[in-house]
Amino acid sequence: MTNESWISANDPELLASITKHEGDKETIYKCIESGSLQTANGCDFQACKAKNLWPSYLDSEGLPTVGIGHLITNKEKYDCHAGLTDELVMQQLAEDVQTHLNGAKKLAEQLNMQIESNLIVQRFMTEMCFNIGANAYANFKNGLKKLRSAVNGDGEFTYNNAADEHLNSKWARQVKSRATDMVDTLRKLDS
Repeated sequence: MTNESWISANDPELLASITKHEGDKETIYKCIESGSLQTANGCDFQACKAKNLWPSYLDSEGLPTVGIGHLITNKEKYDCHAGLTDELVMQQLAEDVQTHLNGAKKLAEQLNMQIESNLIVQRFMTEMCFNIGANAYANFKNGLKKLRSAVNGDGEFTYNNAADEHLNSKWARQVKSRATDMVDTLRKLDS
C-alpha cells in the first residue's frame, strides 16, 4: 500500500466531520455558557471570549482540551489555557490530523487491510484515531476484525457488522451521536 493511495491530512470531508463532532469556537462558547462543558483549570473564559480566542475546556473524560479536539499535553510551545487564535488552532488541527492519519495508516497496514481506494474507511479510521488515539483504537479487536473482513471482501463480515461492533463499546456510549454518525458512513458501503 502506498501513501499516495491514502487521503491527505487536509481532506475536506475528514476535516468537516472532525470539526462537526468536536465543535467550532461558537459551539464551544455556547456549551461553556450553558454549563454542558467546563473550562479547564487556568482558563479565563470571559477573557478568551472578549478576545475572540478558543478557550480550554474539559472533554468527556475530564481531560483538558483546546481548539478542535486537541488534548493538552503541556508539550505545546504556547499556553493553551490563555486561549488560542484561530490561526494557531488550525495549525494545531493540521498537526493533529497528520498524527492520527499516520496512526490509521499504520493500523491498517498491521491488519493487512486493503483500503487503498476506500476513502470512506480511511476517513473513518483516521477520525477514530483522532477521537481516541491509535493505541486505544487498536483495542477494538472485534470491530477492526469485522471492518477488515468487510474491506477485504472475504465475505465473513459486512460493513454493517463492523458498524454494530463499533457501537457496542464504551466509546459509542460516551460520544453517542458522533458514533452513530461515523458508523453510518460505513453502513452506506453495504448499500
